[in-house]
Amino acid sequence: MTKSALPTRIFLATDLSARCDRALARAAQLAGAWRSQLIVAHVVQAAEMARRDRFTAAAPSWRRPASWEQTLLQGLRTDLETVGITATPRVVVGSPAEAVQQAVTDDDAGLVVLGIAKDARMDRIQLGSTVDALVRHARVPVLNVRGRVNTAYRHVVVTTDFSEPSLRALRLAARWFEGARLTLFHAYTPPGSTLTTGTGADDSWRAVVMEECAAHLARANLPEAIVAALQRVIERGQPETLLPDYVAASDVDLVVLGSHGRSGIARALLGSTAEDLLHNLDCDTLVVRGE
Repeated sequence: MTKSALPTRIFLATDLSARCDRALARAAQLAGAWRSQLIVAHVVQAAEMARRDRFTAAAPSWRRPASWEQTLLQGLRTDLETVGITATPRVVVGSPAEAVQQAVTDDDAGLVVLGIAKDARMDRIQLGSTVDALVRHARVPVLNVRGRVNTAYRHVVVTTDFSEPSLRALRLAARWFEGARLTLFHAYTPPGSTLTTGTGADDSWRAVVMEECAAHLARANLPEAIVAALQRVIERGQPETLLPDYVAASDVDLVVLGSHGRSGIARALLGSTAEDLLHNLDCDTLVVRGE
């Protein structure tokens, strides 16, 4: 599979709570659109599995399941059948981040989908570390779902710092989300900008950035029709301030970010915690790691 080819398998990690319903709906929508296999996995700690097995061992024989893993698997299978989603249910035992990464590797999945609570403080602490590990170490793109699923993604913003990881993110977005409105977003702060003022200086810096953007698009080697339709948003300022505002003002439902860029948006956002990245943007977020 090429770097931007549609994933043949999508891996959804769920904790079986209501907050993951949107993630499940989005994963199912993408699997249907891409004709991909959907794997829905519940990750449970080994200690919790052992504790549950000890508890059920004391139950009467007619109420005693084969194992807690089988109970979870059956519950997951029933949930999928109830909502009419065709998927392969899976129970993965281990610490969440490591277990998900290993399962994704074993299943040769091309995308990980997560659903993260917005306001549950303790869950954010626990899940934040899991997401942080997945975003930084997963070998495949990681999609965090925030929005309600009504249709396919309509407005996709690809952030860029003109680095190679940003190129990969742009190519992937153009291939994965054909038909969506595609916007390239770049925020810049000129060196010594506190001393560099005036219309002339601003115009000069913007011209430099526009030339770099044109070179970036040339390296992307996208189809002419996509380049012609691509909206470019290039603004002077701090990306961590400008991007959330643009998302809120422009009806954006997905932001695609190439990680490990040399500066700009990737450094500003991925340089902080995963919670900052996933909770400050009021839309879904797809993080694409560089090679």
